[in-house]
Amino acid sequence: MSSPVSDVAFELIDSCAHGLRFRLATPIEYPYAAAGMSTMIPAPALFRRVQVVSPPPSRAGESWQTGLTLDEKPFQPGVVPSRLAEVKVEEGAPALDLPDPQSIVLDRWISVPRQAGTVEFPGPDVGQYLLSVQYWNPVGPGEKSVTKKVEYHGTYRIDFDGPPASDWIAVSFDAFWPPERDSADVLIPLGDCDENCPS
Repeated sequence: MSSPVSDVAFELIDSCAHGLRFRLATPIEYPYAAAGMSTMIPAPALFRRVQVVSPPPSRAGESWQTGLTLDEKPFQPGVVPSRLAEVKVEEGAPALDLPDPQSIVLDRWISVPRQAGTVEFPGPDVGQYLLSVQYWNPVGPGEKSVTKKVEYHGTYRIDFDGPPASDWIAVSFDAFWPPERDSADVLIPLGDCDENCPS
């Protein structure tokens, strides 16, 4: 898995105009707001809300790409670059705003089953998407990678309820609220359909 988005690791498998495939795993020892869980009677599953919006919502009233740079120039999402791993988020960039309800293409609760496993940072999806804000990196200074043990993980394929309105989607596990949320949203360029697409 590649990116922490709270005390959850997110890994993108693929995305297209019809749906999204991804993995989630938790907890990953996020040091600032770690998920509290019972060690006496662990829950058989955890539940997370997944909301997908297209186009991505604004950022403090400006376009969603405000605060993103590539080669020290404003990031231009019109042509999806092969260098997404090099896009930077300016320090202090605000979170994405609440979306227009008409732009929501998916709003669903999923269950993450209790099963032990491990996740690797960075993961195989590096450079396939962007995080909306600067975020905690579990790979420490001087390390190239790190492995985290998790108690819950699952793989998901979810079809959109309607067609995305742009080539980019934004994915939130906190429904894009509140503005000062302690999580990152995921900005994903849509790819081509493959053999896993039911359409």
